[in-house]
Amino acid sequence: MSEDNNSFESRRGRPRGIVSKRMLLLISLIAILVLGVVIGLTSFMTIESGSKGVLMQWGSVVGILDSGFHLVVPFRDSVVIMNTQTQLAETLDQSCGTLDTQEVWVDIAVNYRLNELAVDKIYTNLRQNYEMRIIIPNIKESIRGTTSDFTAEELLQKRELVKSRFMEILLTRVAPYDIDIIDVAITNYRFNQDFLDITNAKVISLQEALKAQNDLLRIGFEAQQQIIQAEAQANATIATATATATANIIEAEANAQAIQLVQEQLAKNPEYLQYLSIINWDGKLPYFFGGEVIPFLQINTNQTQTESP
Repeated sequence: MSEDNNSFESRRGRPRGIVSKRMLLLISLIAILVLGVVIGLTSFMTIESGSKGVLMQWGSVVGILDSGFHLVVPFRDSVVIMNTQTQLAETLDQSCGTLDTQEVWVDIAVNYRLNELAVDKIYTNLRQNYEMRIIIPNIKESIRGTTSDFTAEELLQKRELVKSRFMEILLTRVAPYDIDIIDVAITNYRFNQDFLDITNAKVISLQEALKAQNDLLRIGFEAQQQIIQAEAQANATIATATATATANIIEAEANAQAIQLVQEQLAKNPEYLQYLSIINWDGKLPYFFGGEVIPFLQINTNQTQTESP
């Protein structure tokens, strides 16, 4: 009986061992397959345009990978993607001081780009935290150094000069880190209320002065116009009087020449007056015509008939 039981249990245990080995083999095959897939997937690397890859072997930086498709060794190699496109860094409400000891808060925007040929160096020194470690601190220091060279009014009046000075300082500060500054913008200034009140008062005063100056110019212009009109009228009056006098002179000279001509003709022909008198006579005889010569006598015919015998 015992022998039969032992043989039966041995027959029952043998299939269990075979199943366990098969399961172990299956799991091993699956693990190998998964590992192969993982190795296959991690053996290839694609770097997009606008980026560079920092290639590392066993954690040490060994080179730079350009954009495109790359083959790497799993477990040994790793790649860190570095953005080489233009990036924006902003600093808002940065407190600064001016040359005339005014406090001003500035908003700044800076466009920058990593040097493509030095991304391995940048990663080695700064990892991917270059903006917070280099860009932002140097923006703050550069704007402080800039505003301290200008008065508060100059910051508003000479914006392009302030911007140029700020960019010059920032370029100098970040150049050792292989970071290129593309452009900067000082987007806003905010001053304390005392300065704003003083500035507003100056603006109002300037506006009033300009208005007074414009009024003076307008009054002067109007006066000049009146002078011009008066001169024009005077010139016109003078011209009219001159023309009238000239006409009178011409007329008088003509009359004088006519009289002289008549006198000369009468001197040559004294009978001409008698001729004119006869031509213009209306048929009536005058009682008496003065002068030594009495050319005409009016005869009273009634009286003559009475006195005749």
